[in-house]
Amino acid sequence: MTVACEPRHESTYVVPTVLNVRKGPSTKQNVVSQVRRGQELKVLAKQDPWVNVRLPNEAEGWVHGDYIGTPADVRASLDKDLKRRQGAQVRKRRPQPTARKQTSELSIDGLLADLPGEIPTESLPPLGGVARVMGASEAGQVVVEFWGDEDKLERGVMMVSVLDLEEDELNRNADYALRFVKNALPGLNRDRSWMLQRLKEISSRDSGSGALQAKGRTVSFEFLKVLGSVRVTVVKDQ
Repeated sequence: MTVACEPRHESTYVVPTVLNVRKGPSTKQNVVSQVRRGQELKVLAKQDPWVNVRLPNEAEGWVHGDYIGTPADVRASLDKDLKRRQGAQVRKRRPQPTARKQTSELSIDGLLADLPGEIPTESLPPLGGVARVMGASEAGQVVVEFWGDEDKLERGVMMVSVLDLEEDELNRNADYALRFVKNALPGLNRDRSWMLQRLKEISSRDSGSGALQAKGRTVSFEFLKVLGSVRVTVVKDQ
């Protein structure tokens, strides 16, 4: 008995910060999903300049070929964004009260409170009409992005490097990720060893992922193989 094998599809990667996935190969077609920088897509068909792809969640759609590429393209895009911060409007952190008032809204200062090190943030030009703030640690191993009003975010993102690091660097990045998650989910009783294990488990697979949910918020984890990083995304539940 011969078992049919699914054909192997070429891999491509999302280059910009966010990319619309459409129902068909035209900007007139409805947006059915969005994918984000570093995500791996499987190429199913091409209709120049459009590409039919399979998303990480197995859904299918069409993306413009100008916005997908190789791992090198993804890294170059991130580097370009980080360099663009130079000369951007530096956003000043506001002092946080000792006893922070719990709120259902996500804020930039709330998510960055009590991190193990400073992450300066700059306001970048809006993307798709949505305000955007970006920041990075001095070594560039920790990158943050925020979308929406700074006191009423649509989402907050922290990306931490996890591969090819010294143990102390990995521990430091785990500390950043842990504080970010605990700020998003007040009352979460977890320590650095838990976060280290989670980062290692997710990155041990080619496309690891996971999620936590509490207090009307969802925190998702996604391994980005091309960047050697885990992306932690916080959103407020609808």
